[in-house]
Amino acid sequence: MSGRDNAPSERRGRGASSPRAVSELEPKARKACVNCRKQKMRCIVGNGQACRRCHRAGLPCIFVPRANAASIAGLLPSDKTDANFKNDVLQRLQVIEGLLGINTQDLAPEEAPRTSEGLSDAEFNGFDALWDALNTLQESCVTMSVPSTVWHRNTVSNLWASFHDRMPGLHFMPRKQTFSSPQPLLLAAILYCSSTRGPPETAELSPYYFQVLTNAIARLLLPENAFGRPPNSECAVEEWAFQTVLGIVLAGLLNEASIRETGLWISVAYRLILEHCPPHVDETSREWRKLFSGVQIVDLEHASLHLSCPVIPIESPLPGLQISHRDQLYRLSRMMHTGLTHFTGRGLPTIWSCFQHEQPLVSSPASSFTSVDAAVIRDWARQLDEWLEEFSRAVEGSQRNRDLVFRQYVLHRMVVLSIYHTARGCDLWSNNITPKEQHELLLSARATIRLHLHDETIWSNWDLVMITWAALILLQGIEGNAGEADDLDTIKVHLGKLQQMNDPKPLLHAKLIARLHGNLQRVNTPNPNTIHEPDLTTLDGDSSWNIFDQASLEQINFASWPYTEQPQTMHWNETQA
Repeated sequence: MSGRDNAPSERRGRGASSPRAVSELEPKARKACVNCRKQKMRCIVGNGQACRRCHRAGLPCIFVPRANAASIAGLLPSDKTDANFKNDVLQRLQVIEGLLGINTQDLAPEEAPRTSEGLSDAEFNGFDALWDALNTLQESCVTMSVPSTVWHRNTVSNLWASFHDRMPGLHFMPRKQTFSSPQPLLLAAILYCSSTRGPPETAELSPYYFQVLTNAIARLLLPENAFGRPPNSECAVEEWAFQTVLGIVLAGLLNEASIRETGLWISVAYRLILEHCPPHVDETSREWRKLFSGVQIVDLEHASLHLSCPVIPIESPLPGLQISHRDQLYRLSRMMHTGLTHFTGRGLPTIWSCFQHEQPLVSSPASSFTSVDAAVIRDWARQLDEWLEEFSRAVEGSQRNRDLVFRQYVLHRMVVLSIYHTARGCDLWSNNITPKEQHELLLSARATIRLHLHDETIWSNWDLVMITWAALILLQGIEGNAGEADDLDTIKVHLGKLQQMNDPKPLLHAKLIARLHGNLQRVNTPNPNTIHEPDLTTLDGDSSWNIFDQASLEQINFASWPYTEQPQTMHWNETQA
């Protein structure tokens, strides 16, 4: 069905018909309003004030009755008043748009908001649950200043359907998640994520979808608020909670670092899990265990950038959420949780503070390292080496899984080494750093920056911040005559990829680009013929200076780099109605 009116054409009168509100006309005399007639679509009576199509599009519904309608024949204008009438309508419409603050440039023909007239009724019937969630979101944003385009159904349906194509995989939840009835907060998160990674015309809407998303999260905390009130049905409550937490996880992955309130969102997600996770989780339940791991991961990544104490405990208090201690995500999360907790509250400069401030922050007197701190760092590094050894060589694991393990190892290795590095004022050439430590830090930074050459699935804030952080360290090495010939080219590739990404507000990419570009401009590039690494051949055979195991240093020296030039892209299975 095309939705068009196939009825015979009406007879035309000598003049144009007089506009009347839908409610003033008898159904039998009614043919079509102005908007429906232009689109050649069926005009269906809505709420008495406007037809359904005009109501959905937010347009004034002006009805033009048939010229031979006997009940209103006396109201027809003459030909000579036709032009005056049209001008009068246009002037009134312009006044109304001015009062409402509508920009007429936004309504130009090439930029005209798309409505459901482009699709048949049958095509839109499958989105009924989507429209219910959209209406709830729209009602919660009545006090916000967002353009009407964000609510247009064609825009929403396109963003919803293209989410799978635009968002890479979630490694903690690889199995397909299907939602036939999306909850409002999950819908807001998907619209934000999909618009962020979409073409320029949709990326322009992402700041407004970000406002909608943050408003949705905030309303969960308002007392006696209908938006945050779960459904009455026990089964519906579980589904509502699962989708709401998943929406918060998606929001956190795209806002950790740049949005400090991400830590508060994580706390809300954890509380929802504790309140609504069923006591018995089986194969028929939603993947609550994996969702809990996802909340843990966002929490630990956020904490590592701000060197704050993680909120989510490593062991879930609910038996249904406990996972095997041999699980790779559990093992990685446990060592991260232990290490970050030890160094929290010491006054150490954080990784993110080095992007916020031009000058490196100075460590507080209480942050001086002790022998206990050194032992914690070395134990952390030892566990990370063992984790890499065990899970990168697993026979049953696919190459894609081994690549993901390697990426996590490289990024977490940078976190461990950065605790020392930031304490030294982020100065690679500090007096209290040895050539051997410089070599280990530069080698890790080089491995991290090369991730963006071989892995197209990198997209979360944490990954991008850590890679940019490694690039800044590598620039210090280049300026100190301790780089490699292709280091600058690798850094420029990473910078180019940052510039290609759509940058919605808050402007994380712009901040990373500005800092990296500024350091590139200031670096004094040495002669390529004189670039060299610190000469370690004259050092004794004692490897006790290594924080990480020597075998791990050799493994990431790219002789056996696990990534291929054309890596397999892992996608998170689409979440669609």
